[in-house]
Amino acid sequence: MVVVACVSNRFEADLLAAKLGAHGVVWQIRSRELVPTTHPIGWLEVLVPADERELADEVLAEDALPIVLDDGTTADEPLPHPGLTPAMRTLRVALGLALAIPLGVAAVLWVGDALRYLDVVRGG
Repeated sequence: MVVVACVSNRFEADLLAAKLGAHGVVWQIRSRELVPTTHPIGWLEVLVPADERELADEVLAEDALPIVLDDGTTADEPLPHPGLTPAMRTLRVALGLALAIPLGVAAVLWVGDALRYLDVVRGG
């Protein structure tokens, strides 16, 4: 399977998949969502089998608008994969810390309780 489109929400991915399916192209949607909810944070990739890539590109390009860059020119090649923005990287770190800190505190408290229990059992 090869990526033919990368979109920011499920609605766009479903539209492209429906268009491909209407032309007989087998498709798959791969989620790269960081938080899979109704309003996802991340992106989705539309994939097709490698041997159907050309047909999929033709189907999706039929009514595609040109990509207009910031300087007003149009891009001949598709734009690179969006990756994560700095804000998304910051959000990922914040969510990681929001999980790691309480788990660390709970582990320290659990170890402390276990050591106190051992002292009581040994008669200390």
